[in-house]
Amino acid sequence: MKMSKTVYVDTSRTATNGKKKRKPHIVFDGERVFEVDKLTKLKEVDEVFIDTLFPEIYGEVLELLRRDIKVYLLKDAKILKKLRLENNLWKSDENDAVILSKIPRDGFRLLTIKEMEKRVELEPLINKYELLSKRIKTLKIWIKNDGYDYELKDTVKLMEKDKKDVAKKIIKILSNDTIYKEACRMLRVKDSVELAILTMELPLHLPITRLKGLLGYTPDKNKGRYNHKLRNYITRFAINLYMNTKRHVNVLDKVVEIVDRLPKEKAIYRLELMTLKALRKAHLLTTNPAGR
Repeated sequence: MKMSKTVYVDTSRTATNGKKKRKPHIVFDGERVFEVDKLTKLKEVDEVFIDTLFPEIYGEVLELLRRDIKVYLLKDAKILKKLRLENNLWKSDENDAVILSKIPRDGFRLLTIKEMEKRVELEPLINKYELLSKRIKTLKIWIKNDGYDYELKDTVKLMEKDKKDVAKKIIKILSNDTIYKEACRMLRVKDSVELAILTMELPLHLPITRLKGLLGYTPDKNKGRYNHKLRNYITRFAINLYMNTKRHVNVLDKVVEIVDRLPKEKAIYRLELMTLKALRKAHLLTTNPAGR
């Protein structure tokens, strides 16, 4: 009977065509450590355990899955640091690849073709949405500060139209996603691109305390070491909730109570936390319907 071959990989976002200095993926096969510049170059493997799922390797992971190779993603990267300290090891890609082999299987989750196809499809759209958002913001600041629009207002209008079209495409792709639908139901919103992106990019399998740390919802804001991009999306969503309440759009009673009781800045902060908790709960309810 053929034994299944398993490898453990410390992945790199710059292994192939990296804008920064190229760094290969580091692989441990149980006996030796070696390098590959593409996961798809792994030979005669049945299972691949990875530490991080970078957008740059979505395509590689999808190709492995389509070859009937199982790919498992580490649920919580903090366990690597813990095991490194326990074994008195320096932080290095080689050491981390070996440490991955010491982590029990329940510390990983199995990736699926469906999930990765969705990620591959969404990634360029999310990037375009983010780029348009930044450019629109910059142009509006120029117009306001300079006092001259140099016909930039027309450019902004075109960009805003393009941004809306991209948002519609993102929402359409996630329209049947169970977590997204449940979060929309819980927060009483419809067609939110920010919520759609958060559903896809937040590691909602993590406990709420870890998610708060990831987004900087701690007394010291994690000393600035938090995911600013995802925090920005959740802030935008909370601001939309706040503005809808002020416009008397139908929102949750809890949202109205927060907006009416607190100053604007504190209200938006509370709405951000409420949104994060709703997303986490939506994940739990849809992945474990029995717990509903």
